[in-house]
Amino acid sequence: MKICPQCTTELEDAATKCVSCGFQLEKPQRTLTGKVVKWLFIVFNVAMICWVVVGMGLLDQDSQSSALPRGTEDTEGMGVTVIILIWVLCNFIFGLVVWDTRAKNKALQESHNKVQE
Repeated sequence: MKICPQCTTELEDAATKCVSCGFQLEKPQRTLTGKVVKWLFIVFNVAMICWVVVGMGLLDQDSQSSALPRGTEDTEGMGVTVIILIWVLCNFIFGLVVWDTRAKNKALQESHNKVQE
């Protein structure tokens, strides 16, 4: 039997949360898949930041050239805009996957599994 440190209620050994006061006894842990997805999300964002910084640096170097054909002056800025749009779209999708693989309360998972059966 476990004892809640906040309200001293006796609880079952498998309890992760106190039934009386709602105190979280054990912090839910991410699964291995959740940890991998979270780190891939972080690496993706760092890579995109680097890509934008490099793209902006190339934009500054190329913008000093006055030998550009007429009508192509703004295409370099459009490239950075497309990179940022790709970043936002992929970040939204990837963020949903990270959110879905977050650490969940075991009691909620067990009750959800019982409902599905």
